[in-house]
Amino acid sequence: MQDVIAACGLICSNCEAYIATKANDAESITRVAKEWSAQFDADIKPESVWCDGCMTDGERKCSHINECRIRTCAIERGLANCAGCSDFGCNKIKEFLSAAPEAKSTMDALRLANK
Repeated sequence: MQDVIAACGLICSNCEAYIATKANDAESITRVAKEWSAQFDADIKPESVWCDGCMTDGERKCSHINECRIRTCAIERGLANCAGCSDFGCNKIKEFLSAAPEAKSTMDALRLANK
């Protein structure tokens, strides 16, 4: 199976929410919601965790997509992710990647592959 990659470089197919969604596992979705609520000091409900990947055609999307500037920008530019963007390194992606080293590694590999 090929990796499902978000606009920001996170690998959706490695995400607990994505895996639980694909397995139709409501118990795991509830567990993920509790974990994320504690991790991000937020009240995250299970119904907002179901996700088929933010850049896929799947109908279920984590509720965070409503506030994700990176995803919005990639869609507006017709990109699958930021790796192919002519403005790569903009403040939106730069700030995110500084806090998400795994996504930065993915972006670096995608950019290298696109050269």
